Amino acid sequence: MHKLQKFFPVILIVFAVFFAVMSMVNDSQIVDEIPHVGAGYSYLVKRDMRFNPEHPPLAKDLAALPLLFMNLKDTVFSTAHWEQGLNDQWEFGRKLIYNSGNDGDAIKFFSRLPMLLFYILAAIIIFKWGTELYGDTGGMLALIIFLFSPTVMAHSRFVTTDIPALFGTLASIYTFLHYLQKPTRKGMIIAGVVFGLALLMKFSTFLLIPFLAVVALAYGLFYNHHKHGRYNYSRNSLGNAFIVFAIGFLGVVWPVYGFHIWHYPVERQLADTTALMSSQGNRLLADVVVWMADKPFIRALGQYFLGFLMVLQRSAGGNTIYFLGEVKNSGGPLYFPLVYFIKEPLAWWGLVFVALSGAAYRISRVKQSVKKIAVLIHDHFPESVMIAWIAFYWFISIRSTLNIGVRHLLPTYPFVILLVAGQIALIADWLRKHEKGFIKAFSLIIAALLGWYAYENIRVFPYYLTYFNQTVGGPSGGHEYVADSNLDWGQDLKRLSQFVERKGIPKIELDYFGWADPRFYLGDRYIWVTATSYSNSHDFLKRNRTDGWIAVSATFFQQATSSNVDHPGPLQYLWLKGYKPEAVIGNSIFVWHITR
Repeated sequence: MHKLQKFFPVILIVFAVFFAVMSMVNDSQIVDEIPHVGAGYSYLVKRDMRFNPEHPPLAKDLAALPLLFMNLKDTVFSTAHWEQGLNDQWEFGRKLIYNSGNDGDAIKFFSRLPMLLFYILAAIIIFKWGTELYGDTGGMLALIIFLFSPTVMAHSRFVTTDIPALFGTLASIYTFLHYLQKPTRKGMIIAGVVFGLALLMKFSTFLLIPFLAVVALAYGLFYNHHKHGRYNYSRNSLGNAFIVFAIGFLGVVWPVYGFHIWHYPVERQLADTTALMSSQGNRLLADVVVWMADKPFIRALGQYFLGFLMVLQRSAGGNTIYFLGEVKNSGGPLYFPLVYFIKEPLAWWGLVFVALSGAAYRISRVKQSVKKIAVLIHDHFPESVMIAWIAFYWFISIRSTLNIGVRHLLPTYPFVILLVAGQIALIADWLRKHEKGFIKAFSLIIAALLGWYAYENIRVFPYYLTYFNQTVGGPSGGHEYVADSNLDWGQDLKRLSQFVERKGIPKIELDYFGWADPRFYLGDRYIWVTATSYSNSHDFLKRNRTDGWIAVSATFFQQATSSNVDHPGPLQYLWLKGYKPEAVIGNSIFVWHITR
């Protein structure tokens, strides 16, 4: 790179972070942020992990750090939510943020800022790895695609575990592969610590254990020779992997959880664990976790595995979802492929097509037909690992009954991006060497696709969560296909309050999909309603006399106007379909003005 070009990655990261920060100014807190922020604050203040054990603590800790300097009123620790409630995380978080005399908007803003660190660090690794594998072009392409993905940017600033899981997975696989290739003591420690940190991001990262074990075994098989002194990969690679796992668990996870339960009363931990495991299907594992809960030396690990089992139970239980005109209590194999397709820009799919075309040509040039796969894996081991992780994670995701958002696929995003960017870089390099007459046309095509891709990001600002491509009508049409965290996660309550203020609306009836407190934003200008409050406009106008305003979150609206496969019943919001919405707030809250 030229000296000026060396600054391009930094400029791009700063630019993307600026957009991410500005996009959240008028957000309200999304559903999952309420318990996460409250739990994180309680961890740091009390060193007590009674709340939100179903998620590891690291992201929540980071989000809560700025709150320690805000002089918050913490009378919430004197309420029944803290003293008596069983994992009463939702009400605790809501009380802390909105109903304790604190500035809920300030808490939202400052708790989100540290989450961008995971976004930045992931971008750096993607650029570095892409450059190592495919040169400057590959690294820069991967960086641009990652930074300006509407889905990635949407979740980059939320206090959730999704982008942290993306970072943890990426960093762990990257450092682990480097350790396999150069098995030094320093590399072993780095890989082990990063692996342990990954486990502290989200429980889905537990999948790294079987995956990395297989990767280590495969590396030993494909590189069955002596390198770096006396190392024999065929014998030691799997053993090295287990050393990494041991460092992660014993050196990172265990002490971190030990810190978080330091002041968690033993009798309270035992009682909470017993209650939370009472409905666990696998009684053997549940009983082991309960047994660990009051043992001085291992109760920290007991708390970790409590969360792990809670996640398994949650995943098996499914969730009420709206998908393709139907409401169900569980998902299906079509959910993630379709949602992934409609949530990514068409420009991205153009880049994917170019990359796949190049990859198909390269594979066809491998001469050893019988050993083709083995040759490709040997010569392109990092890429093979990426493909294997994508396939493995997608297989698990498609089989899951918990289908509530494309965000659950985020741990695969960096690897898909690296592979696509890499193939495009390799095509460009081949054209420069063999078909110089086509390189300008190819470069123009790629530049046009990247320009379109960036334009899609800018066009949807600041409503990144609601991005959908043109196949479903863009952001304004996505609600017809999916809802929940793909579109409507409670992020637009503040914007609704601004609309009510601007229009001078004295009272609005509200059915809001979220946990932010409407009273904080709307004061006494709102009335809670549900889909069962009215069956037609006549009933609505009886209460409102001549006219009235009603706002309904997209998730609730779709659930109450679509057939419920598992629980058939009346479609209570159908009457609203006879009216054109006065406004759609942030693509996620429909507002009607009903008149006689």
